Amino acid sequence: MKNMNISNKTGNIYKFGIHKNLNLWDFTREMNILDSFKKKGSINMEDDKPLSRKERFKKYRESRLRNAINAIRLCENMANKGSYEYTEEDAKTIVKYLQEAVSSVKHAFVSADKKNKEKKYF
Repeated sequence: MKNMNISNKTGNIYKFGIHKNLNLWDFTREMNILDSFKKKGSINMEDDKPLSRKERFKKYRESRLRNAINAIRLCENMANKGSYEYTEEDAKTIVKYLQEAVSSVKHAFVSADKKNKEKKYF
């Protein structure tokens, strides 16, 4: 029964256009990878329902904030004079751009709130 399963998998590899001379070890590793992608894809496709606007906000808020905070921490690392060489002007430039980015985010949220309040007619 296992031989039949392997032969079906070899057919799947050729369907994808992958024609390689693989030893048994590499072949089984690639098949496991393909199977894991197949499983993840089928699970996500079946369970994938459209998210509400609030759910999407929560989903992206966590990952995007985490990425932004990590990026800022990486910028903090550049303040280490033992590892980096920079001028006072370079440091001021970095801080200025970070402050402009935060101001832009604040403005976006404030203006979005104002637009929503203005749309109420009754």
